[in-house]
Amino acid sequence: MDSQIILSLLAASGVVTILLFVVRGLLDQLPDVFAAWKRVKKAYRADASPVDEGRDVEGRGADMPE
Repeated sequence: MDSQIILSLLAASGVVTILLFVVRGLLDQLPDVFAAWKRVKKAYRADASPVDEGRDVEGRGADMPE
């Protein structure tokens, strides 16, 4: 009985340690994720200029026949 309590405490502390390690790893990646998101938004805004809004992927006007 006594050894089962000790093993349970060791297992619980191991799980908490692993969870803290994972959370720390995720939090360390957040600045890079936010920076990448800002770059994506900036690139999207640069590509979506008012001149290009009426054109499809191949550069033709939306109302022009193929």
